[in-house]
Amino acid sequence: MFAMCVSRCLALLALAAPITCIAQNWELGGTGGYGWYSNPTISNGASSATAGFPPRGAIGAVFGNNMYEHVGGELRYLLRFGGPELKFNGLQWNMTGYTNVIVYDVLVHTAPRDEKLRPFFAGGAGIKVFTSNGLLPPPDPTLGQFARLRSDTQVEPVISAGAGLKYRFRKHAQFRVDFRTYFSPLPDDIFRHRPPASIRGWVFDFVPMAGLSYVF
Repeated sequence: MFAMCVSRCLALLALAAPITCIAQNWELGGTGGYGWYSNPTISNGASSATAGFPPRGAIGAVFGNNMYEHVGGELRYLLRFGGPELKFNGLQWNMTGYTNVIVYDVLVHTAPRDEKLRPFFAGGAGIKVFTSNGLLPPPDPTLGQFARLRSDTQVEPVISAGAGLKYRFRKHAQFRVDFRTYFSPLPDDIFRHRPPASIRGWVFDFVPMAGLSYVF
């Protein structure tokens, strides 16, 4: 009797597996855009310098899965161009560099997955890998009282939040627009502040993007 029940359960699972695979909705695509930052400050006494990154372009890739009617998830990779910069009273110290962003977002769609037009909200977390190179001395010693920019690579946690819109214009082709905000601490190995100077605030990275994806 037990063996018969097991056999029937296995048979039902075997029948359900192809149906589950058919119902799954995967997505693989690329995105690109241009982003800007709201940067923190490095304070030394009554004076504060802006420490962060300049507005630059971004390119990336998306691999997602619509697990449920309104809820899905996606792994996102983004390459942000632009190195660190330090600004104070018209003085500026820049280095070359780039940032790699890897996050997993949960997506909540406002329309069923069979609809062609699907607005969504997204939120998740991951890591940001900051890389700077081209070590240079500060153009003015005044900037040195706040921090010294260093050639280094540093990994920081990142929180992702945003929204977007998907439009499936063919059976397997989809256009999408995204807006993401990435929140992360300032990499203090790259911005090596000098006591008693202290970092105040996080890096807020705002990135609007558009792209195409293959749905299968």
